[in-house]
Amino acid sequence: MYCPSCGHEVEDGQKFCQDCGRSLSGVTDATEALIITPSPEPPAEFGSAQDDKTLVSPVPGGGDEQVPDVADLPTREITPRAPIPDPDWATPTGDNPTITTGAAPPPVVEAPAGVDFSATTQIPVQSGPNTTTMDVIPGGNTDEFPAVFDGSGDIHEYPRGRDPFKLKLVFVLAFFGAIATLMAAVADIIDIRTSAPVDGIATGIRTLDTLGTNLAVAGFFGATVMALGGLLACFGFRWGAGLAGGAGLALAGWSAMVIGLAELRIASAESITRQTTDIAFTLKITRDLGFWLVVVVAVAGILVFVSSLRSFGADGRPALNPWIAALGAVAGVILVAGPLLPEGNATFSNNFKSATTVLDLPTAYFGGRLVQLALIGFTIVFGLLIVRAYGLGLAAGGVSVAFWMWLSSLADMGTFPLGIAAGNFGAGDSAPHAVTTVGMALTIVMLVAAAILAAMGSQRQRQQGY
Repeated sequence: MYCPSCGHEVEDGQKFCQDCGRSLSGVTDATEALIITPSPEPPAEFGSAQDDKTLVSPVPGGGDEQVPDVADLPTREITPRAPIPDPDWATPTGDNPTITTGAAPPPVVEAPAGVDFSATTQIPVQSGPNTTTMDVIPGGNTDEFPAVFDGSGDIHEYPRGRDPFKLKLVFVLAFFGAIATLMAAVADIIDIRTSAPVDGIATGIRTLDTLGTNLAVAGFFGATVMALGGLLACFGFRWGAGLAGGAGLALAGWSAMVIGLAELRIASAESITRQTTDIAFTLKITRDLGFWLVVVVAVAGILVFVSSLRSFGADGRPALNPWIAALGAVAGVILVAGPLLPEGNATFSNNFKSATTVLDLPTAYFGGRLVQLALIGFTIVFGLLIVRAYGLGLAAGGVSVAFWMWLSSLADMGTFPLGIAAGNFGAGDSAPHAVTTVGMALTIVMLVAAAILAAMGSQRQRQQGY
């Protein structure tokens, strides 16, 4: 007898295993001998009593009982039942026929010669009472089919989401252009010197303040608008890019005007030198750093405008009101025409050539005036007529420098303020022409109206999207 846990040999009546300590209750207890009692007479199907074999019980005192031998018992034949039929899904198809065991296999039919087994056979359409067929496609009868999508009338073109801040070239160029403008405001433009004092020639250094007391502030104003527009363009505002481009062209026109005024001072000194024959003297003219910085400002302004053209396209927002844009363009034409109107004894031809031969005005002076007016007109007319957010910014930026020159000359700020394009020929003072004032006022009103209507249209479009 062994322990069921560790297999160690144990004795009868032992309570616990000496090796593992497990309880041996029920394992080593003494068992009684199994007494087999005789069973009643076996049933008839087990056969007769003569066929039974006599078995002696192993139990002492059990007696001799006749117990049938299992191997000698008769067996009953089992009748086979009908097989269970296969389900429908298990029924083989025609391509895979079932061959019954013992039956003759089906005959093999050879395919006719010349048959292309790679070709497919077209299955005819089976039409029924509930089947709807289409006519020839395209152009078939599709009225009976429901429309997949019928909400095309509810589709609206919503503005594209504005991109996060991204540094753009228009801002970089505007920033350097603004720095060049600030440097030009404090630098020397030209320096005129003579070896002996001469009547009519004002010697010394010329700066922006000596050429016009409002020129430096006008440059500051345009450079600020240009840099601000470039910064707004980095945030994804298309009208901000237009604002930078328009201010860049405004500064280019301002630079042309400053260069023309500097050349006018130089031409005046040279004409007096040619007329003076009493004394001998030497005239020395120097175009200093400020002169070339003004040229840099003009180049930077043009580059800012070119780089801003990347935001020229539409962005899904409502277009400008075409009537307001048209009226604004007309106002811009009036504004540009104002400084060209002669006053006093001057004529319209004085805008293009000198009035007398005593002082031959330089071509740079005439060109500077015309360039400034042309760029103002271009930014206003072109910007408004494209009826886009970019164009609105272009028109607003293009009138920035002209606005300050008009306002400062109208209010007579400073000692010698200059109007747009240096004023009108034949005028006795620096006050702008009445037509110039009307054109500027109308332009500002149309720009403000266009901006308000554009903002209202964008707000209405956003509300429709909710």
